[in-house]
Amino acid sequence: MKLEAAPETAPVAVRRGQHGVLRLCFAPRGGKTALTGRYSRAPFGAVRANYPDGSGAAEVQITNPSGGTLGGDRLELEVTLEPGSAATVLTQAANKAYRGEESSQRAVLSVGDGAFLEYLPHHLIPYPSSSCSQETTFHLTDSASLITWDAYAAGRVARGERFAFDALRAMTRVWRNGLPKATDGFDFTGGAEHFGGYSYVAAAYVSAPRDLAPLAEELHGYLCRLPGTLASASAPTPGLCAVRVLATGARPLYGALNGFRDLCRKFLELIAPAREVW
Repeated sequence: MKLEAAPETAPVAVRRGQHGVLRLCFAPRGGKTALTGRYSRAPFGAVRANYPDGSGAAEVQITNPSGGTLGGDRLELEVTLEPGSAATVLTQAANKAYRGEESSQRAVLSVGDGAFLEYLPHHLIPYPSSSCSQETTFHLTDSASLITWDAYAAGRVARGERFAFDALRAMTRVWRNGLPKATDGFDFTGGAEHFGGYSYVAAAYVSAPRDLAPLAEELHGYLCRLPGTLASASAPTPGLCAVRVLATGARPLYGALNGFRDLCRKFLELIAPAREVW
């Protein structure tokens, strides 16, 4: 009997993903905060500093031409604020986690003495069969101040997709003077209802070297009155105020987050933001 060799098959291409890196450094220069250092590697795009409110604080928008993270992508973000600087770091639009191997984003943001950072990324939309993890760590010195939030959708809710992803993980840590002030996160698998019927979830934090209990009380009263949301605020430890928001849609979500930002800036005796995040 004659044996025939099996036909050769082309190897299956395995996408390893991109290793994206973005490093930003801010420092006081001539009465304003300058973007003194920047480095980006795809899929991150180029960034530049804007000054929309006349305060001298820098505003930077992070761009990603791909619109999100593809399977296997590993993204690293590093932001450093030198003493006395002030900066707002935004994103261009909602981030998307596409189907495929696990993608990840690791962000480390360091805020020096007397510096002020706002880190206000848009929400993440996990696509069906996606697997994504995000980890954000803040390192604050004794006199640094921070306003930040992190938000997630149940999926492409406009298409009726809810929790169709494979895995969604998030972790936020806030450190001050080398000591932990907050550790918060979740580890979700798809197929189950995680938001109690709501479509978006967000966590927001303000940390400053002062008593924030009065701010937490004011925020709680404000958030409880908003339509389309279930939200609360508390001051679990000195110098930290934490907020949790569940929302029926993107508009009530950002209504709550922008209101949170406005009240925090007022409490910290900062000027109102030049524009809202939507």
